Amino acid sequence: MRNLVQNKFLNLGVLIIFLAGITTCEKKPTEPEATAPNLPPAQSMKIDFSFFSNSSNSFLSKTTLSKNNFLAAAGRVFIINTTVLLASIVPTAVLVAALSQQPKLQEDGKWHWIFTAEEGPNTFSVDLAGWIDTPNAEVVWEVYISSNTHTPDLNNFLWYHGRSKIGNKEGWWIFHDDKSPESLVEVLKIDWEIPDETERELIFTNVKESSSDYGDYLKYGIELTDRFLIFFDSSENLTNTIYWNAETGEGYIEWFDYNDGEKSYWDKDQNDISGPPA
Repeated sequence: MRNLVQNKFLNLGVLIIFLAGITTCEKKPTEPEATAPNLPPAQSMKIDFSFFSNSSNSFLSKTTLSKNNFLAAAGRVFIINTTVLLASIVPTAVLVAALSQQPKLQEDGKWHWIFTAEEGPNTFSVDLAGWIDTPNAEVVWEVYISSNTHTPDLNNFLWYHGRSKIGNKEGWWIFHDDKSPESLVEVLKIDWEIPDETERELIFTNVKESSSDYGDYLKYGIELTDRFLIFFDSSENLTNTIYWNAETGEGYIEWFDYNDGEKSYWDKDQNDISGPPA
């Protein structure tokens, strides 16, 4: 059963890493804005699992008490984090790098952030374009990449695009396959909401109709000190949840292949407990 879970996450990771395109491009702006729109937050692509790595490193070797529930959650988080990190590290780096760039309004009516970014052995020439869709109170985003160190070479490849509401509190991203840049099949969508610093929700959804994992999604949320991770397996119609409190350290796992799918709790020291903390 663990192999099934791991394969699901790996498939999601491959989906995020080897992303595919869509059949249409955004329309061009009719009336360019006098000032450049604000870039979306880098958190629109990022999940913070530092609680699990920090907790595992600090005390798990210092006790003889059972921590099976926490370890079961941490193991699944490790797999998810590996796939999401591989997928998001370059897109996030592009957004962060763009913050230090000065955009220019070009003849197409779009504001362009043009710069070079490096990640690992690859160098990317980035053209991040944005413009305001006034009737919908949204900003349209397009990220084009060129690279001769990437395999295969990329030449003005539309890597991902999206929309964000004015104010940058919600939006979405759709990615394209950097391993098969000629593909025009929509496979992944990230919907994001960041109302303020204390709240966040990201949903990674498999929208490739030909995929065996079509309809699967991974949801990550922050509500004050509460954190939750939900993985929905559409083919099995199963919802799996990991919850933790970033302040107290308490949490639980409710996963179909662990403890008969029952909620399994841990306390502030990540020790197994029979029910919710008092």
